[in-house]
Amino acid sequence: MRWILLIGLLAACASTGNESDNAGAKDAPGEAADAAERPAPGTGVLPRGSLLRTSREAEFMAMVDDLAGADIVYVGESHTSKAHHAVQLLVIDYLYSRGRLHAVGMEMFQRKFQPVLDEYTEGRISEAEMLRRTEWKKRWGYDVALYRPILSFCRQHRLPIVALNVETEIRKAARKVGIKGLPQVMRRTLPPLDDTDVEHRAYLDKIYRQHLPPGTKLDPAKFEAFYRGMLLWDDTMADTVVRWFQTAPETAQIVVLAGTGHIANRYGIPNRVHRRNGKDHATVICMQKQTDGDNGSALHARRYADFVWITE
Repeated sequence: MRWILLIGLLAACASTGNESDNAGAKDAPGEAADAAERPAPGTGVLPRGSLLRTSREAEFMAMVDDLAGADIVYVGESHTSKAHHAVQLLVIDYLYSRGRLHAVGMEMFQRKFQPVLDEYTEGRISEAEMLRRTEWKKRWGYDVALYRPILSFCRQHRLPIVALNVETEIRKAARKVGIKGLPQVMRRTLPPLDDTDVEHRAYLDKIYRQHLPPGTKLDPAKFEAFYRGMLLWDDTMADTVVRWFQTAPETAQIVVLAGTGHIANRYGIPNRVHRRNGKDHATVICMQKQTDGDNGSALHARRYADFVWITE
């Protein structure tokens, strides 16, 4: 998968609120504008304070062409951003039209509810019943209206939704007694946790420190619990993706929707899937435009993602 940095603006696209609006999504996102100062070829680094704005058809379709060749496409989000979910729907829509896309994996659903999601995408139960039986409000909690266009698209096209996430009961128990202390009935459902990536640990350490109150010292035990919790989350979602491929058609493609922290730099889900099955993948991360116009400092050049979509 070649490395490409795509920077686009998305303003009106967030209005994609139902299936009838989805037809208009094919118009591609953003507003065409004159290009800002471009980085040197191959560097993938934006000049400070500038935003690369390019022809929407050329850039968007180049991205779609690139993503179409990947076995797994990860699209990272900020959970409360309407624009980010609109980007996700566009990616799903265009890849579905290419004929390879067989499923959409979602962090938002926990694995034990897979049969309920199957009933929903097969048209056998309503959205309301699906949300009630998957305990959406209790286990995820974000406004379902943000995700409804994606859910509706999957139902309309009979596109399976794969529940990726570890169950709340297991997460809570692990926080109290650790993975080794879990009952066997819980432990046997979990994959091994991979704590060998020192860069991932350093990345999570930085994030953890950023959320400490000013003047608070790092408590190593609390950080360790946070770190192990993230491994449990990431490795379970990665394992679920790997298991999906075991019964999928040989040429099948899946789009995985998750928070940016599970995809950035490929530390979370992508690398863990790749170490298990070697499948080719691509990453798209949505970011909100910074008020000072500088998103460059947030990007780690070509490692952060294959595509970065900056939205208004």
